[in-house]
Amino acid sequence: MKKLGMALPMAALLGVAASLAGCGGTSTPMDGASSGSSSGGNGGSSGSSGGTGTAALVYGCNWLFESDAQTANVFYPDTSAVYWVAALPDSIPSGDQIEIAGTSPTARYFSFEVYTENGKAESGANDAAIFGSAATPAQAVAAGQGYKLSVIYSLTAASSGTTLVANPANVSLRAPAHKFILYRLYLPTSGAADFGNLPVLTYVAQDGTRTPLSATPDQASCNTILNNIDKLLSADGSSSGSGSSSGSGGLALAEPAIKPPSMSIYRSTVGRFQNLDVRYMREKTNATLGDLLLVRGKAPAFAGSGQTPQVRYWSVCSDGAHKPYPAVECLVDQDAHVGADGYYNVVISTDTPPAGYQSQFDYLPFGADAFGQPIYRQLLAAPSFSQSIDNSSILLGPKLTMGDYYPDTAYCSSSVFSSNLSAGAAAVFAACKSSQGVGIVPDLGN
Repeated sequence: MKKLGMALPMAALLGVAASLAGCGGTSTPMDGASSGSSSGGNGGSSGSSGGTGTAALVYGCNWLFESDAQTANVFYPDTSAVYWVAALPDSIPSGDQIEIAGTSPTARYFSFEVYTENGKAESGANDAAIFGSAATPAQAVAAGQGYKLSVIYSLTAASSGTTLVANPANVSLRAPAHKFILYRLYLPTSGAADFGNLPVLTYVAQDGTRTPLSATPDQASCNTILNNIDKLLSADGSSSGSGSSSGSGGLALAEPAIKPPSMSIYRSTVGRFQNLDVRYMREKTNATLGDLLLVRGKAPAFAGSGQTPQVRYWSVCSDGAHKPYPAVECLVDQDAHVGADGYYNVVISTDTPPAGYQSQFDYLPFGADAFGQPIYRQLLAAPSFSQSIDNSSILLGPKLTMGDYYPDTAYCSSSVFSSNLSAGAAAVFAACKSSQGVGIVPDLGN
């Protein structure tokens, strides 16, 4: 759900998720996660005895399933991100709260966000905020640090680094009444996102009584919630979309593909399951407008690069433009071939990439959809990075305010690409841009 960024057809995902005994379960973990029990990574085994009330929903539907680009490819997921989804109650008695406890994983980034059952973000906390380093968000958080957060239900409270706020006035339209919490990880190392290593969710009553959410499953309620997710995504993929990851469903709507192409900033905060820490740029493309599509820009320094980071993470993804808005493939910052001039260079094509491209370019496939949607992401830019997407001026436009960091694009013929390759990536891009011509392809497929 990767924005929820999902990837297999939901029916297949539901089939796998159903095998999680009790939805908080003690048997099959999702998507290659190492096996573990709910008592090992998610609390004890006591709690409510089932039923369909709020208590059973809270206690029974712990971490429902894992979602990444291999398990549910919907709404433009970033292929380096992993998401775990848990169900929370729509409302709880005043004074009660839900505790999230864990240890910072070995990952580039992690966060928690609370959403309504319809995918509207209510509050969130990223790792930098949790550990008090919000002033330097591009710096990665060290692994192995313990943390605790509280989810409180309030109409007036504000979220902070250790407090998430769920709005009890945002009433669920689907029974059983519920919200979602997403635990996001970018570039987790092996085991960091496994079922047994997930944060512990505990219901804490006002009188101090503690009940692990992994206990006493209400299987019927959990299965109903999973079916509600299926209905939500399959019925409304074309409206405002999701976030994790990335973007939203139907970013491009019915707009045409235009040559020369131009990346624009996507700023909406109302899409389904958006990750509000990510900033996006995108454009609509079409395979008939050129043999190749090139993407070129200066590469921001990222966390762990050995330089003072300008962003926590960046990527370039090739995505489909129509339902279910899948990610085809992504190029992650740490894998990009950055030239001596500091620029990344990406070639996207429907066919085999041109011979010799590896010396200067990285390659992404266009995908099966005739219309594409390349997406450029930046996650948690440093406040001092004045040329970030986040600091781009709507009035002046991203090309001017982002300068060299703007992800410029151009269509190109294979012959122009090959004949200029020996002169370097900058020369190839300049030749392609000057020779690409103009064109437009209407899109009636959304």
